[in-house]
Amino acid sequence: MNDINQLEKEKLLQLLECNIEELDLLIRKSSEIPKESDNKYDILLKVLQQGFNIREAVLAGITIGEILGYEKAKLKMEEEIKEKLYIAFKNSQ
Repeated sequence: MNDINQLEKEKLLQLLECNIEELDLLIRKSSEIPKESDNKYDILLKVLQQGFNIREAVLAGITIGEILGYEKAKLKMEEEIKEKLYIAFKNSQ
């Protein structure tokens, strides 16, 4: 969500009927949720406990999905690199 342009941000502000500070707070709170737990049930429970309305909950879901997807891709890339290094080391002996 950090890479949205100004036009998209203005549209979000109108859609959510909030100001920029409230939007930033919503994004920050949403970004913190997956850092507290990696269990999907716990994440969903935290979103529901925040008391978001449906529009805010959707935005929170998008933000959380973006973070979880990034973390999953990062771990997968790390594993692939480790595997390639292991194979290269094994073949050099």
